[in-house]
Amino acid sequence: MDIEDIRSQREYVDHCKKVHSYSPAVNKILDLSASYIPDAEKAYRDGGKQAVWCNAIGWQVPLVYALDTIPVSFSEMGRLSDKETMLISEDYYQFPVETCSMVKCTVAQWHLRRNTSTINRILGNSSACEPYNLAWEIMKREGYDVYNNDVVYRGPTVEGKRLEDLISFLEEQIYDIAAWLTGSREIDEEKLRLEIQRKNRLLEKMRTILELRRKHPFYVRSLATILMLNVGLNSYFGKPEEYEEALDLLRGELENAPVNETDLQKVIPLVWAGGTGQEFGIYEAIDEAGGALLGLRSVPFKLYREDVPPVESLARWVYDNAGAGAGVYARNVLEHEVNRLNARGIILYGYIGCSFASVDREMWRKYFHERGIASINLEGSFQTGAPSGQVMTRVKAFIEMLS
Repeated sequence: MDIEDIRSQREYVDHCKKVHSYSPAVNKILDLSASYIPDAEKAYRDGGKQAVWCNAIGWQVPLVYALDTIPVSFSEMGRLSDKETMLISEDYYQFPVETCSMVKCTVAQWHLRRNTSTINRILGNSSACEPYNLAWEIMKREGYDVYNNDVVYRGPTVEGKRLEDLISFLEEQIYDIAAWLTGSREIDEEKLRLEIQRKNRLLEKMRTILELRRKHPFYVRSLATILMLNVGLNSYFGKPEEYEEALDLLRGELENAPVNETDLQKVIPLVWAGGTGQEFGIYEAIDEAGGALLGLRSVPFKLYREDVPPVESLARWVYDNAGAGAGVYARNVLEHEVNRLNARGIILYGYIGCSFASVDREMWRKYFHERGIASINLEGSFQTGAPSGQVMTRVKAFIEMLS
């Protein structure tokens, strides 16, 4: 199948596997990504494993795994949707057309799963976005069991006793989540400690892979990079051991691959900033134009502390993480990535209808423009399907300009 003929996200993943035919590791990662949602739902239906829909990011993941539950990323349901599915949110739930497409996709997928044997628990996060806060309330009405933890935010000047109070507040919510999931506020600290150690181990392995990619910028192409990092590193695709095995295999492949000096001369290093939707064709356009996504805003830099009790470690990671809170923190992460990679440009991407993120992207665009770093600001849709020709043309023109 030619790339121009691809119309679904599954077809993009299959195409990506062919492109990476030389890499068993990348193919393993792509297979884990493709099977993530259906395998988690099957494990739940078969009664062998508890599972919960959640953001599947950051501190939630070690906690949920330690509670013998699979964290299932609800945003990954977007690739299962289409325009007809989106209409469920607009027609049945009366979501305005301009509402974030990611939220509408998620709500529609939950709607289709109502009153079935699929996962019926949703772990929200009230600091994620306002449309999602609305979505969780709607799903409560539709029969889902929903827990939404309170806002988690640390202002830039918060230190001392105020910070310790925030940490204690989040610790209480962590115990509340345990009670909601298991019926008990008891958390097996040894299991949680092992999950924190696993997370730190995977973070270190990923850092090694990211550094090796600088020598082999085209070995792992853009779509595989996004799936490996933004989904895999956060959720492990519901299969922690298999994901870690795939990373070990990939590290070995990169270490043994000969360096191609021509690739190093022609590559255009890029930083991806913002969301990662389901318009996989954008990543293909980046590759075709000679770009390489070597930096991402969402790559965490801080490890979880192992010198404090594990529940406290989760809470301190949230408040110490440079990517948390206001847009300026995320901008600092982007600037770090630009400087580390000597990147030539930044791709700012968000979903149609997400007004909050659009403000951040415009602030970042202005900031980096004043520092001589080129950027392109894109708005895309979250549902299945090829991106518009206009978006593809803009991406290719931007990267060609940088060359």
